[in-house]
Amino acid sequence: MAIEEVCRIFQEHLRESIPHRLIAISKMEVVEQQWVEELYMPSIKAVTEKDIEQHTFYPNQRRDEVIRNIVKGIVKYAVLSHRWCREGEVTLQEMSSGGTKLGKPSSRHKLANFCQRAAEYGCGFAWADTCCIDRSNPPPEELDKAIPRMFRWYRNAHVCIVHLAESSTLDDFLGDSWFLQIWTLQELLAPVRVKFYGRTWSPIRNIRADNDKADQRLLAALSTGTGIPVQDIRCYWAGTERVREKLMWASRRTSRQVEDGAYSLLALLDVHMHVEYGIGEEAFGRLMEVLLARSQECDILAWAGIASTKYVFLPPSAQGYSAQYLDESYNPSHEHYRLRGDQDMIIIDRRLRVKLLMVELHGATFGDEIPFLQDGYHACTLLPKGLPSKVTINHVSIVSSNNTPWRPSKLALGVVDYGWTSDDEKGLVEKGRTHFCLLFGAGLIHKQVGKS
Repeated sequence: MAIEEVCRIFQEHLRESIPHRLIAISKMEVVEQQWVEELYMPSIKAVTEKDIEQHTFYPNQRRDEVIRNIVKGIVKYAVLSHRWCREGEVTLQEMSSGGTKLGKPSSRHKLANFCQRAAEYGCGFAWADTCCIDRSNPPPEELDKAIPRMFRWYRNAHVCIVHLAESSTLDDFLGDSWFLQIWTLQELLAPVRVKFYGRTWSPIRNIRADNDKADQRLLAALSTGTGIPVQDIRCYWAGTERVREKLMWASRRTSRQVEDGAYSLLALLDVHMHVEYGIGEEAFGRLMEVLLARSQECDILAWAGIASTKYVFLPPSAQGYSAQYLDESYNPSHEHYRLRGDQDMIIIDRRLRVKLLMVELHGATFGDEIPFLQDGYHACTLLPKGLPSKVTINHVSIVSSNNTPWRPSKLALGVVDYGWTSDDEKGLVEKGRTHFCLLFGAGLIHKQVGKS
């Protein structure tokens, strides 16, 4: 007799943890979840108490956790991570015809090789973002459901197969444009098992190894090329901790649509928000609004470059956290900022409310203008004059439009990461410590890093 609990967890797994459409590899056709349920239900009903006992590996292991692992071992699917072909990709409508109307030779070849590799991993099903999502005119509710769940779909996959169309070996794979795409960030971090294949569908590294995340040499290369610590690549947990560090990872990547620069990070940061296209950089501002409220990490404000037009205290995208804008010598790790500054920062009507420790500047002057990394803007340094005797400025760059130079007559520093004291209305600037500050003048805010 079937165990009711196993059947219930199986149905929950289908509904919440795997894609709603999958490619049935045996017939190369996209099927709905009902088809998957009917196929596997006999195997699910055959699970016995003895099976559950044999899959319990340590004392006090939760029964539902054991059953979920059994279910995942039965319902095995692979996911594809790749760059889209220039000629276009095979669509859901083309796959729904049973493959009889497939055009686009490069895409068809890629899909066939992906499904072949998935079958070699013992998977009966596969998922590809090209043909398992209706892109003809996807309704808003489908996007709202799919985008936040993609991380979970990759995490629960038996294997993530990565196709690097421009690479062949470990020596050249970091130059592949796959590493420049924003969506592939979660496709690298979410899966438990990943296998990299080159342009000819041969493994990039070890032919016999089934998981490249267990390959120390490949992990070290990935870490070097992406700036992501090895431990995060091997076992990443979504959440709103170390937000600025994660945004620095994302700053190396680009997206075709501006809004994807924000939506691709939702699941990585375990954030839920409405998915809406056509709003441009406002999508990133909305994401940051949620992150500031949830993380309360003051170093989120430590960015550089051009400000958002809608949230002037934030960058318009993750590129504001790029190392090319931030001076590495004054760019401390997240641990440097822990348990400091205002823990009640909040954005209200696109305005930032934050407590700062103010330090007035007397007679500060600006240095020569220099071109900035973005066209139409320039930068200039703030010369270390008029500071209190115990404070010195290490580095400051004021970025402004070439048409609107910024030269206020009065300046003040607002220390963001001040030390806490027993008095909530007072803060502490610590000797020998690098502090992150906002620079105030004429009602405008710019950023700088100073050291007391």
